[in-house]
Amino acid sequence: MVLDSFSILALFGITIVVGYVGHIFFDKTRISDVFWLMIFGIIIGPVFNLVDRTLFVSISPFLAALALLIILFDAGINMDFYKMVRSFPRSILMAVLGMVISTLAVAAVAVYLMNFTWLYGLLLGAIVGGTSSAIVITIVKRLHMREQPKMIVTLESVFTDPLVIVVSIVLINIIAQNGNHISPLQSILSAFSIGAVIGLFVGLIWLFTLDKLRGRPFDYMLTLALLFLLYVFVESAGGSGAIGALAFGLVLGNGTAFSTMLKTKKHFGFSKLQRTFQNEVSFFIRAFFFVYLGIIVSINTTYVIYGLAVAVALILVRLVAAEISTFRMTLTHAEKNMIRTMAPRGLAAAVLAQLPAAYNIPNAAVFSDIVFIVILATVIYTTIATRFFYK
Repeated sequence: MVLDSFSILALFGITIVVGYVGHIFFDKTRISDVFWLMIFGIIIGPVFNLVDRTLFVSISPFLAALALLIILFDAGINMDFYKMVRSFPRSILMAVLGMVISTLAVAAVAVYLMNFTWLYGLLLGAIVGGTSSAIVITIVKRLHMREQPKMIVTLESVFTDPLVIVVSIVLINIIAQNGNHISPLQSILSAFSIGAVIGLFVGLIWLFTLDKLRGRPFDYMLTLALLFLLYVFVESAGGSGAIGALAFGLVLGNGTAFSTMLKTKKHFGFSKLQRTFQNEVSFFIRAFFFVYLGIIVSINTTYVIYGLAVAVALILVRLVAAEISTFRMTLTHAEKNMIRTMAPRGLAAAVLAQLPAAYNIPNAAVFSDIVFIVILATVIYTTIATRFFYK
């Protein structure tokens, strides 16, 4: 079925309703709205063919870039700078260790079960190597326990988003260019440094600018425009636009902290109204992207088996990473179980799964189809495990 203007408007409207109702259901069922959105996408896509799949596949590069921008900008705005510094050692250890072990484990499964090359296997591992910050944050804030373990898994999920994004993009570039004249370490360091420096610099300038614009209309829309331009500029300069967006959001979300560090007379910051607008925009982009993922997925028995095998590997690896990362920490049994079970994959994995197609990598569709099953399986596992341990 070809989409007309009325069908598109109806799709947008129903997506928002499904996302909102799924968010409400989460309070009672702890089943993430991600699950309901993806199921809705499957129903209107592969099951009943109510929408034109080829149309959505053709706009994949745009949607992937847009979702990438929004999730990392949102992560930066909602990241508390001082809490990040205090919980940084354990969180970064868990993030890096979890991603490295997950990437290697998934790569091994991909090579020996799916006949992938090691480079393709590592790319699949990197794509699903990080936990979903949106799902983890939503779950842990409703659990009744101390702030320290909750902060560790929260920051871990936030840190893994840019980490998996940059590593995945580097691997995609290596595959696209057949590994010629590319140093992976140099590429990662270059992407991080260029993106972070430009993002921080533009963020600081924009803090002062927003103060001058205070009281004027459309300051949030102007910020969003600057975010898009920043992403394009950083990518053109050879850096990671994703990291630039994260750094830009970090400065705006922690304006008071940066004002103190710069010893300015006034304290700048993102207003409550601007944060509200950002949450609304983030909600819509996130909801639509998961529906889009359900629409374009191709479900067959082989991919279901591969996706479940990858999900099992990730769940088992999570147990190992949790034990190592929490070594000599004083935690209750419930707190340890919470850290062990936080293994959902979400928006970052979904977005990254679309990038191989954007870079014209052969057989790119397999990434999207397998990652779709991995997201569903890990979200269901985390939901059931959470209900079991925190009944």
